[in-house]
Amino acid sequence: MASISAAKPLIGSTTCPVPRNKCGAACIKRCSHKGHKKRCLFYCNHCCGWCQCVPPGYVGQNKGCCSCYNNWKTQIGGPKCP
Repeated sequence: MASISAAKPLIGSTTCPVPRNKCGAACIKRCSHKGHKKRCLFYCNHCCGWCQCVPPGYVGQNKGCCSCYNNWKTQIGGPKCP
């Protein structure tokens, strides 16, 4: 499993802002089509809390609208945020 301790990216501009208090609802929608919902929700909420954004659509879609969310990688270089 990927480590949460990978270096956090700088929070930059985003066209998909989500206030921290709305992360839960945004992540429920984003992870709704994912088979492993619990893990998806954990990482989505973690990323949203830090980056203050969640791309619209479902897992893997539209990640480019939030550079922090899109560019945050695991220690082995895979995507951290769903």
